[in-house]
Amino acid sequence: MIGESGKVVLISGSRGIIVKGVLRKLEDSGVDVVFCEPNVTTISAFEDTAEIFVLYLSDDVEELRETIVYLNDIIKEREKDMLIIGEHLDRQTLRLSIPDVRITEWYDRPLDLGAFISGVTSVLRMRKNRMTSKTILVVDDDPSFVRIIRDWLKTDYQVFIVTSGMQAISFLMKKNVDLVLLDYEMPVTTGPQVLRMLRSEPDTAHIPIVFLTGIGDAESVKQVISLKPDGYILKSTPKPDLLQWLKVFFASRM
Repeated sequence: MIGESGKVVLISGSRGIIVKGVLRKLEDSGVDVVFCEPNVTTISAFEDTAEIFVLYLSDDVEELRETIVYLNDIIKEREKDMLIIGEHLDRQTLRLSIPDVRITEWYDRPLDLGAFISGVTSVLRMRKNRMTSKTILVVDDDPSFVRIIRDWLKTDYQVFIVTSGMQAISFLMKKNVDLVLLDYEMPVTTGPQVLRMLRSEPDTAHIPIVFLTGIGDAESVKQVISLKPDGYILKSTPKPDLLQWLKVFFASRM
């Protein structure tokens, strides 16, 4: 049964005919789904148990801003998925209001219910597959870059995102991963500083660290290699080359 892959929480300010129809169709498809009103207190009850949050935009985006920001934090910190159903213009409004919002799939209204159900079950399947996948922590302060990298890797790997060196250290003190992709040129706490701190701690010294760098000249590469990371990848590397590099990297460590 598809619902065994995880719980889906449908969030809406209205429980009208369309929302009831979506709930019924999900249940008929074997999905474990619950309804939730769009407020932080109610949503917080599902932080641990939910796999997918479906937000049905029945209200103005700005009126739901606090709820969406809270949801976005859950999505990023706990590696959940968010699907949104809304008017076509709402998508642009949302991107302008919350530039770093992480949306797995967007569905325009009027809703193609068949495509939506197919999308939900596909995401649940993908999440189930990710549970047995290698885990990668991407550390980079560029929202656009990490969004692209996550989209590239999410099918084959379980991907976590943090945006600063100190966040990376805090994250790795609580959770182990199979690989860290670390931005070399980060501000405040730089990539080299993070590498040294992680290598100096017994609990994190074993974790492979690969630098991400936007500079590919010989002298810069020499500096990167001198720090003895487990590898380096240019940020300009195309998707097929990056996936192949990771495949070879993990195969070499088996």
